[in-house]
Amino acid sequence: MMVTFSVALSAQDENITDTLTKDFDIKPSVRLGFDVSAIGRSIYEPEVRQLEFSLDSELLRNWFFNLEAGMMQVRSEQETFSYSSNGYFLRTGADFNILGRPDEQQNDLVLLGLRYAYSFLQHDAPYFFLENPYWGEHSGSIAQTAYHTHWMELTGGVRAEVFQNLFLGWMLRTKVPLFRTREPEIEPYYIPGFGHGKRSSPVTIHFSVYYRFDF
Repeated sequence: MMVTFSVALSAQDENITDTLTKDFDIKPSVRLGFDVSAIGRSIYEPEVRQLEFSLDSELLRNWFFNLEAGMMQVRSEQETFSYSSNGYFLRTGADFNILGRPDEQQNDLVLLGLRYAYSFLQHDAPYFFLENPYWGEHSGSIAQTAYHTHWMELTGGVRAEVFQNLFLGWMLRTKVPLFRTREPEIEPYYIPGFGHGKRSSPVTIHFSVYYRFDF
């Protein structure tokens, strides 16, 4: 009887191991995402408008290669200055699903990733007014100039399948600047895809909705 019980336990362990290590073919698919965080940002920063989309695909098991892109517009009218900018950004990289996928029905993801990002914008100050107790008053304008930024991102986040092929998720991004335009005539107020121009290494969180297209 002890022998029978031992054999049964051994067979059960093998079944569990087979389930966890079971190999299966990756179904070709592309997941399209839309960052809904921009909607909330426009409420407390109405001068900033941004759209951001993403594409990812599981080319290797638990490895998701992605492309992200977006555009931004800033319009600010104050008593002492006027500022406007238009630009876009691109990111590319990969995420690894640390949750694993013991079977093809497991679609929830816990991701760690790395990105390389680039942003370009054109901005100007149609007018500005400065008042100094020593030098007096000074007004003028700054013509449109271009600004470039390159940076890396360390990312981490979650995506949960709430309905078939429909996902909700969030992504935390830690940004490390690499190269940017040196000594610009004016510093950008907001860098597309990066964040406020005065922050050297911003950390941002994004909430998105995704839909996966299977082929």
